[in-house]
Amino acid sequence: MPVFTKVLYATDFSPLAEYALKFVKKLKSAGTEEVVIVHVVDSRTTALPDGADLIEKKTELAFELPENEAKHLYELIERTMAIKRDLEKEGFKTKLCLKAASDVSKTVLEIAEKERVDVITLGAHGKSLLAQLILGSVSLEIVRKAKCPVLLVKKRD
Repeated sequence: MPVFTKVLYATDFSPLAEYALKFVKKLKSAGTEEVVIVHVVDSRTTALPDGADLIEKKTELAFELPENEAKHLYELIERTMAIKRDLEKEGFKTKLCLKAASDVSKTVLEIAEKERVDVITLGAHGKSLLAQLILGSVSLEIVRKAKCPVLLVKKRD
């Protein structure tokens, strides 16, 4: 019986997140069947309302947003859809979660619980301890509070 049947893959579309996606794909051979793809847009830096489901409300939101943010919303959806298509080619079932929220780690953890995933996979930027203490770290917060295992992927230089 597979250990990780359902995986949450959190992405910020960075090169490190792309690297973490390679690890998600390798989980297929270990029995992973489904991947929940998650991207959280920081609502504090955009005109997006906190808690908005950006895929479900994309048309409605696009009319309410400034033109540059509406364009950015559609770019995010397309990038997320490209990951979905890529994973489906590998044989995974997929689900998209594209949300706006002021607390990224809390939102990722809420989605993980709601979706009942077996593991959360994300890139770890490996910032210094001082930066993590001052600024906080999404990955560190997820590791601390997750109710399931977390696979942190750090690319070696």
